[in-house]
Amino acid sequence: MKSKELKNIDITDYYSINVRSIWNGLRQESAAFWWLCIYIFFEYVRPQTVYPAIDVIPWAQVILLFAVSTAFLDKSTKLASNAVSNLIIIFFLIILLSSVFAFKPAESFSTLSIAVNWVLLYFLMTSIINTEKRFLIFILLFLLVSFKMSQHGFRSFAIRGFSFASWGASGAPGWFKNSGEFGIQMTIFVPLSIAFIVALKDYWGRAKRWFFYLLPVTGMFSIVATSSRGAQLAIIVVGLWFMLKNRKGIKVVFGVLLVSCILYLIMPEKQMERFDTMGEDQTSVERLEHWELGMDWVLENPVLGLGYDNWLPYCNFLSPFKDVDGVSCHEAHNTYVECVAELGIPGLMVFLLMLLFMFRQNARTRIYARKLGNKFYMYISYGLDGGLVGLMVSGFFISVLFYPFFWFQIAITVALHELSKRQASELDQIELLKKV
Repeated sequence: MKSKELKNIDITDYYSINVRSIWNGLRQESAAFWWLCIYIFFEYVRPQTVYPAIDVIPWAQVILLFAVSTAFLDKSTKLASNAVSNLIIIFFLIILLSSVFAFKPAESFSTLSIAVNWVLLYFLMTSIINTEKRFLIFILLFLLVSFKMSQHGFRSFAIRGFSFASWGASGAPGWFKNSGEFGIQMTIFVPLSIAFIVALKDYWGRAKRWFFYLLPVTGMFSIVATSSRGAQLAIIVVGLWFMLKNRKGIKVVFGVLLVSCILYLIMPEKQMERFDTMGEDQTSVERLEHWELGMDWVLENPVLGLGYDNWLPYCNFLSPFKDVDGVSCHEAHNTYVECVAELGIPGLMVFLLMLLFMFRQNARTRIYARKLGNKFYMYISYGLDGGLVGLMVSGFFISVLFYPFFWFQIAITVALHELSKRQASELDQIELLKKV
């Protein structure tokens, strides 16, 4: 990496989203950062699924291995010494132990690579994303690949006349192909995109502003298009959270109320009716039955649970009921029930601690951001908080513990915290030397 040349590109060029400057800076970045960005593209856009002709190797896994191998060559990479990182390690150890003592260990070990993938990605992201320029590029990439999904969701909604559809809308193939998972991604994407706009809009011209305004707008429409009550409830809670966090910010309160009114106006009537029957319709009844089963299984296996990824094997073994399609069991449809049923009470406690520590990390990031006078760090930390609130609420209605949502959110949060902490420490040292 040619650090001297990189310093010549001012951070304001990145804030203004000057494509040429960002490209020139990106060309000078390490191979590890390049591979990490390429991995995000293949994981979130899935060109290998869209174009089967190139689906000849496990692209995401191969690219991740390239990122790992080149990370050792990047002298700037350093493992984050962080309380959250310690919790990640403890959580992974619980996964391993639960796999060994699982109801069906073979089932656990057959999919253990998924958990390994996310833990590995966490440490890569928190080690490689260690400069403000890298962080901004990564957030921009994350928003753009999410925007690819949101504009597709908006177009699908518009084509059907903004009407209700039981199948909802889908995102990219893979993790986001179902409407529920797509809805969760949008609840993370919308607050982060709003934070990005508020932080940097003063650096943009009119055309660039209007382009970025499309991100949260298409995201909001996509949430309605998914017909996912969990995602729609989550984005409402995110709005309420923003109002509580900014009680003195009249613009924020007015903005949330305005968005809420627009959502209400575009919400199809049949979707509103689904909220009226929430808790009583067939889908709700089935979920409540599964949650009750999960809690019963916790009492039977409180320490290590059923075993990692053993929910369906154990449920199908008992076959307590069948639905109209003759299916014995579905997923838990609740991330917290899934976690405690498969990993036991210790697993749930560590997971909840990680969620709590993410809020704590963002709060500390804001302290460092004020010291640095960094508006970008400040607002992005609020956006990450908002996305976490959306993830926590929507996760109550769908099982996504080992989907990318949580793992990307926690990695980005820790990366920003460590970056702002280091810069604030460097600033303190400079001020101390001036006094000497």
